[in-house]
Amino acid sequence: MKYLDLLGRRLKDDFINDLFETYDVEVIYDYDRNHENMPDRYRAEIPDLGLEFVFDENQIFLTLFIDQKEIQKWNPFQDDQARLKKFSSKSSAREFAKENEISVTEGKAEFMGTESDWIRFDFPAYSIHYGFVSGILKKLTIQNKNEPNQ
Repeated sequence: MKYLDLLGRRLKDDFINDLFETYDVEVIYDYDRNHENMPDRYRAEIPDLGLEFVFDENQIFLTLFIDQKEIQKWNPFQDDQARLKKFSSKSSAREFAKENEISVTEGKAEFMGTESDWIRFDFPAYSIHYGFVSGILKKLTIQNKNEPNQ
């Protein structure tokens, strides 16, 4: 399976169910307990793979956070390098985007005392956000922009 193929799938999709059962994943329901008109969400994590999944209030898969870590167990996504490039630096990501005419947004941020440098690739159906800390790729974030897959 490919990471990008998961975007837009429903929480009860057969592959997602099998994946979550394989890794004994608990799905957490985050509701608007403070009545702030925030949409409800569903979250799930597979720490062994460095993955966090976010589904919207309709249980549609919206966002995947990928921590860069060495995976010790079987990884159903291990051959997903063709579409999901990993870069050694922000400048190499920028160069790749320029060569391939990919629209990008760049910036810097500070979160809990850690400064990060980031670049986001924007595609019609999704975006990929690359987060670098001290020049090293630490996290990828993939976000869905389309309607759910049936």
